[in-house]
Amino acid sequence: MSDARPILFFDSGVGGLSIAGPARAALPTARFVYVADSAGFPYGEKTEAEIAGRVPALLGRLAERYRPRLIVIACNTASTIALPAVRAALDLPV
Repeated sequence: MSDARPILFFDSGVGGLSIAGPARAALPTARFVYVADSAGFPYGEKTEAEIAGRVPALLGRLAERYRPRLIVIACNTASTIALPAVRAALDLPV
């Protein structure tokens, strides 16, 4: 029996679609949720402190809402700054 929970892709915009496409092709029966943080875009204009506070909180809310089996942070800026905090806050693979 396969895991019916979705794989959540997160990016500040739409650049992560280039990652989600091949993942979808490799896992054709998996459910996917793609979230672009359009309210916070672009991350390049934010301070590290803003991103470090925003991304873990946002991904925490998204994890509660969608109950994903894993989260892919497809945004280099977000992963570079906030990945350790997100992994510490969530009990699922990121």
